[in-house]
Amino acid sequence: MNFSFQKLSYFLTALLIVLASCGTPYQPEEDPDEKQEEEEEQIEQNDSVPPDGVLETVTWNVEGFGDGTYGSENWGPANEHQQTKNILQVADSLKADLYAFQEVYSQQALEDITENMKGYKGFVAEHIDWKQKMAFAYNTNTINSVETGSIKDVREEYQNDWSYYWAGGRIPLFFRFHYTYEDATQEFYAVVIHGKANTGDNAQEYAEAYKRRKKAAEGLYYYLKDNKPDANIILLGDYNDDVDKSIYYEEENGDRVYQETPYDEFVEDTDNFDVITKKLSDAGESASINYEDIIDHITISDELFDEHVPNSTLIHDPREYIDDYGNTTSDHLPVWAKFDITATSKSMVNK
Repeated sequence: MNFSFQKLSYFLTALLIVLASCGTPYQPEEDPDEKQEEEEEQIEQNDSVPPDGVLETVTWNVEGFGDGTYGSENWGPANEHQQTKNILQVADSLKADLYAFQEVYSQQALEDITENMKGYKGFVAEHIDWKQKMAFAYNTNTINSVETGSIKDVREEYQNDWSYYWAGGRIPLFFRFHYTYEDATQEFYAVVIHGKANTGDNAQEYAEAYKRRKKAAEGLYYYLKDNKPDANIILLGDYNDDVDKSIYYEEENGDRVYQETPYDEFVEDTDNFDVITKKLSDAGESASINYEDIIDHITISDELFDEHVPNSTLIHDPREYIDDYGNTTSDHLPVWAKFDITATSKSMVNK
């Protein structure tokens, strides 16, 4: 019996030696979270954009960008890594100098974009204390920042409810900057806005939302008239309303009667302003994935009438090259316009 046990021991030892020499070493299973993190690090940086004498501007609501909880709340794409890659792909296609974003969660979220855009910087509206912030990203090869801040010093009749008119805190963000090309520099005053949404649980709340957009637009119009009479103004953003007529309507005898646009002061004052995206409204175009009206607009002051490049105010449609854009990127399309600063200008100055 001892002999049999000894033989069995020799046999088992030999078997283990054979298995060790012929088998493959143990490989632990890959952690899917670690694998995803490795994949998410692979974002290629966009190339820099050199100056060419044309200031390209874009307004774009990037739908809840930067808050990881948005996806679970059905507010913005669930995969923010993919959303970041798609935003960068769109920016690489546009190669604009100035991006006016809406619905950016934080400064860090914005830097997730700008850090992958060679030569770009940006800032969010820190005066907004909730998740839907406006922001600017700009090309440092062409733009030098001069001053940034919120627009609050409005006429007395708007002051008490100014924050309320702007959706409870989305007060306009301004960016004063210099665009430099060769031996000339031009100063611009850009403003990004995000108007009160056309929402409510009943007719009274919809009417109140419309009133808030109207008061906000009026207050901003008079602020710019009073305080920036000679500035090169570019007013970009998600206006949350159209500019030919409002998306808000009232029922009269069973019919829908659409009200005048809340931005009527800008539209009617053609001596001082031009809502350059109104032609898109008039043509029935839309920059929204889910709605027919266009609510993403750009307005300029008369100082830029001569510099606005004809036929450059367009809707850029990334659905041509990004699959499932509405679910992976945004429910808005970018809207852009160009300005040739080599054209005759009232504010062109030599360096």
